[in-house]
Amino acid sequence: MNNRIKELRREQSINQKQLAEYFHVSPSTIHGWERGDVPMLIDDFHTLAQIFKVSMEYLGGYTDEKIKRLLN
Repeated sequence: MNNRIKELRREQSINQKQLAEYFHVSPSTIHGWERGDVPMLIDDFHTLAQIFKVSMEYLGGYTDEKIKRLLN
């Protein structure tokens, strides 16, 4: 997960300070999320997936598909 946050943040040209302001946390918290040193609330995890327009499974590193496909 941690590498995905950094990767997606950079793809969308969002710096750690901007993301920290959105979540009302310090940039060091964002840095900790990216390194996997700081635990993340499930609500924040869900919000990150929405911000980056990816599935929670992708953000968590459980799949390489960014968008979850719906079953037919």
